Amino acid sequence: MSEKSNESVLDVCLLGLKTWLAEMGWLTRSVLSRFETSRLEKELEQEYANLGRIAEQPRGKKEEKELCLRQISFLKDEIETLKTELARDREQRMRSLRTDGDA
Repeated sequence: MSEKSNESVLDVCLLGLKTWLAEMGWLTRSVLSRFETSRLEKELEQEYANLGRIAEQPRGKKEEKELCLRQISFLKDEIETLKTELARDREQRMRSLRTDGDA
């Protein structure tokens, strides 16, 4: 009986370690994703400032304006993609935890 009890304790410890490692992995991905999102948002603000400066110019900046608008569009898409991936990753993680908890 004590041998079976030791296996249980060992199993619980291993499960706890696996859970902790999974949580640390998700936390690391989450922090890195949020850092990248923050960096892209700052770059987006800079592009809006550049667009404002270009708009103040009288003429001849059409190419720069178009480039700036494309960059703004790209940055918005990237930010949205990162946020969507983080939300999807979290939902998948929570679904996995619920499924593992039911077993």
